[in-house]
Amino acid sequence: MSTFISRLFNLDSAEPPAGEIDRGYVSEYTHFIDQFLVDHPEALVDQHDGRLLYWDKKVDLADLEKAEQDRAEADGYGFYKSAWRAIKH
Repeated sequence: MSTFISRLFNLDSAEPPAGEIDRGYVSEYTHFIDQFLVDHPEALVDQHDGRLLYWDKKVDLADLEKAEQDRAEADGYGFYKSAWRAIKH
């Protein structure tokens, strides 16, 4: 029985059991990016500035609500149902 348990739990082997993830593996891509960031630290600053420019914007909720209330209904130029209702057939 002890042989079965040692084989089942892989107690005698230095290899990880089947299906277990090798956490020590690092891909070539990850090595490349890590080395690139060591060689070019300004890339992180550029990335942060770009994020601030395009994504992290402060939204004034009062202005947003006013803009939604000030919208004019589109006439549709014939492409929407409201335009077809206006035409007498």
